[in-house]
Amino acid sequence: MADVARREVDADAVATVSRIPAAMGAFGLATASLTINLAATREPPPCFGDSTYYRLALVGSFLAGVAQVAAAVWVVDDPRSRRAVAKKIIYASIAPLVVAVGLTGAVLLLW
Repeated sequence: MADVARREVDADAVATVSRIPAAMGAFGLATASLTINLAATREPPPCFGDSTYYRLALVGSFLAGVAQVAAAVWVVDDPRSRRAVAKKIIYASIAPLVVAVGLTGAVLLLW
């Protein structure tokens, strides 16, 4: 009876661990694709002026997205032992995604 309960707990843990790399990859892909779309199709709105900071924000968000996808691949290699680090990376990836979404909104509203 205890063996069955342990298998159920292990199955739940495996299901949770397998969702973490998928979430990391999705955040990274969304961030990178948003910044590529902005850089390729839109000029910065006039309110950004010189646009140096706009371009730096795009580059930073893109590199963060690429690093997020690379981290997802790293976590898939050994998900059980890297779970704690993966959760911290997911929390840290929210900021570049918010920057990319904010820049997209600013470009669409102000242009």
